[in-house]
Amino acid sequence: MSPTYRQVCGILLALAVAVCSLYPPVRTILSLPDSQSIVVGEKLTLPLQVPARLRSAFEVSVRGPSRTVFSPPSDQPVTVDQEETSYDILALRPGQADVELKLGNIPLKSIKVESLAPRRLVPGGHSIGVLLKSRGIMVVGYAPVLDQSGEKDYPAKEEGVEIGDVIIAVNGRAVYTETELAELIDQAGKENQPLNLTLKRGENQVKVEVSPSFCSETNRYRIGLYVRDGVAGVGTLSFWDPLTGRYAALGHIIADVDTRKGIDVRQGKIVGASVQTIRPAQPGRPGEKIGLFDPESLLTGDIEKNTFAGVFGTTQEVKNPLFAYPLEVGYAHQVREGKASILTVINGNEIESFDISIEKVYPSRQNGKGMVIRITDPRLLSVTGGIVQGMSGSPIIQDNRIVGVVTHVFLNDPQRGYGTFMDSMLKELESMGSGLKNFRQNAS
Repeated sequence: MSPTYRQVCGILLALAVAVCSLYPPVRTILSLPDSQSIVVGEKLTLPLQVPARLRSAFEVSVRGPSRTVFSPPSDQPVTVDQEETSYDILALRPGQADVELKLGNIPLKSIKVESLAPRRLVPGGHSIGVLLKSRGIMVVGYAPVLDQSGEKDYPAKEEGVEIGDVIIAVNGRAVYTETELAELIDQAGKENQPLNLTLKRGENQVKVEVSPSFCSETNRYRIGLYVRDGVAGVGTLSFWDPLTGRYAALGHIIADVDTRKGIDVRQGKIVGASVQTIRPAQPGRPGEKIGLFDPESLLTGDIEKNTFAGVFGTTQEVKNPLFAYPLEVGYAHQVREGKASILTVINGNEIESFDISIEKVYPSRQNGKGMVIRITDPRLLSVTGGIVQGMSGSPIIQDNRIVGVVTHVFLNDPQRGYGTFMDSMLKELESMGSGLKNFRQNAS
């Protein structure tokens, strides 16, 4: 069967594209990123060396819906300006657009450009106490029940209860505290009745029936589990948004220390804290800030979300004594390798600025490990040995912008660690909606 006219045209077009892709200017075009972010007012330059004989056939334009009297060109979030040796993409307003590069009628590249609104936030650095109650009671281990003969029994384990499960109800009744659960277990044992446990296992609910056993060691009925209904610790405030009254802290999810699973928040709050002493970090041994919660502190707020980008909630006005005004946000594409600083507390409640170096930048990473940072400040190194527990959430400042926060330490090299970009934290903040109305009511 002879090829059709359409097939021949398709083959010729494919060959033309293949030949064009070998041409150096075209290879440069094909190597451009598929997506790029820029801030309103910022310019993205595409350094394209287009030969003079092809310049009239080469086009860089914003692809969008057909123009009508109801859709003027100014509606596009970006515009393209042609210079002698480059093309400039200028961000006009927040939004997304596709910028297309073509040679004649042949499309060579499409770049999805996101134009971001400029933001200003009050940088944190404040030491905070974090108190979190889980939605349900977390199973964090198995605890043997000793019978009269000294034999070990594990009633819940034998019926299929797993470490990491969350007990959300007993006999159809919601439970919230360890004490409440212990009383229900002991009462069921005395009445010789089984317990019907409703468990959250991942995204599923599981029902398990367990009969309590009498423990000769504690003189009460038990089901052989270690459980926990919440956590408490010291961390660092990352920033506060003056437009909404929302704050962010920690830069990573609060997970149970035993199960390593994120905690589903039932209720929680942050309070001001004072750093009393520091256990310095050493290779293979993480350091730690040791502090006291200050219930009289003016810094207090609710925890509404516990996410992989940190904890978020609402609080009254937050001020940073090192900055008279909110700082501009620096997005991932604006972060560069080189000098920067972090804001944190190492003594009492005094926020200090310490020198660091941003060693690596991975703009496409949004997993909390977008930057590799190194502590270079001699004083901070002498006191802490590097990054320590309780420093998570410390804001990273570069070029007078808040560009991210400290998240993780390298266990074998505590002078180095990871930072997360502001992009990830702002996405979580924006998903909470506007808190402006509530903030104004609370502040009145």
